Amino acid sequence: MWNLRTARLMRPAAIGWSIFALLAAFPGASRAAGEEGNKPAAEGRNVGPGEQGFVAVVVDGPPIKSDQIKSANHRAYSRGMTCAECHTSTFDFVSTASVQWANNFPQLTQDEIWTKVVALLPGRERFALASVRNNQPTATTVDMVLDKEDRVFYVVSEVGTEKLLEIRENPAISAVRFEGWTVAEGGPKEWRSVQIKGTAELIPSSDPRFYPALVKYNLVRISKERAERRFDLMRITPTQIWYFDTTLSAEQKSPYQIWKRK
Repeated sequence: MWNLRTARLMRPAAIGWSIFALLAAFPGASRAAGEEGNKPAAEGRNVGPGEQGFVAVVVDGPPIKSDQIKSANHRAYSRGMTCAECHTSTFDFVSTASVQWANNFPQLTQDEIWTKVVALLPGRERFALASVRNNQPTATTVDMVLDKEDRVFYVVSEVGTEKLLEIRENPAISAVRFEGWTVAEGGPKEWRSVQIKGTAELIPSSDPRFYPALVKYNLVRISKERAERRFDLMRITPTQIWYFDTTLSAEQKSPYQIWKRK
């Protein structure tokens, strides 16, 4: 049922989702999946509806690895199901659930992914930023501005904050921005996000790069003179970005797209 392909050297992404939007991009597969879901329970275990109300029927399959590719004769499955529901899947820090998506459905080009990232981040955007010290993570919210030419992000932070102290010891960071459906707000069940892994460099006001970067950041709360005493800048260089977009299913693409710095 499955063919093995060499694993792509990707890092993990902690962005959970399911397969229903991709199947929506393939009408034939979606119809077949619906028919599969309506077969008698003897064909498998009916485990109930998922996000879109489609009934899922689990048919136990052989163990798989996340770098394996679904063959053309794979049996149909109901919308909302993932590989792990029918297979025992092996995952590690190279072969992840997101890589499973990227391997089995088409990827955009690197330039196309970058264009999508830029479109999602037109100005100062609110991110959750995670830093770490002594194996203890700290997550805070920050405004990040994308420098589209240099492909870096700028963040202004109060001098002496916990995250700056941590970054001085360990420059590795992760950051994520999300928009889309929530239980409270309702609306279309569509999601977009960017998850960044990279490094942060602190730029104090004594550094000649401080004011040019401050202009790019578009400081609005206080004057530049006050900013000199109050803030440090962070210059975040992403090594990779997972771009997640459920609307890509309409283009028969994977909703998980990975951009890597060359």
